[in-house]
Amino acid sequence: MINRHPLRQLNLFITAFITLLMSFSAFSQKTESATLAKIKLTIDDQQVIVNLLDTPASHQLLALLPLTLTFSDYVGAEKIAYLPQRLITQGMASAAHISGDFTYYAPWGNLALFYQGVGTNSQLYTLGHIESGRTVLANLKQDFVATLSRVE
Repeated sequence: MINRHPLRQLNLFITAFITLLMSFSAFSQKTESATLAKIKLTIDDQQVIVNLLDTPASHQLLALLPLTLTFSDYVGAEKIAYLPQRLITQGMASAAHISGDFTYYAPWGNLALFYQGVGTNSQLYTLGHIESGRTVLANLKQDFVATLSRVE
């Protein structure tokens, strides 16, 4: 039998494919919005509390805790520290909004806590959101050592 409507079949295939992609995208966004755990950064006698999102990279970070890192200021908007190993970001969406976010910058392999400012970067991935302590970060003008641990 000769198929007389190949364009109709192609349109149906494309529609089904787009629907599948949209469903996967909605599932992915829903999965990333779930809170995995709370962590704290202890800096002397002060704390910054972060709600980690349920992402593969966040799971990797949790497996490294407790972890002591040296943070420094970067461009007056974020505090950064380099991890002992890189996190896997494959399949994660890049950060759409970074003000108050706890992020991972893949090219450098560093954590970045955005205490002020807003922006995006295609290689910046949100690991979580700062719940409290943004002013603590903003007031730290020198490099500092922080211990990252899970809040029990």
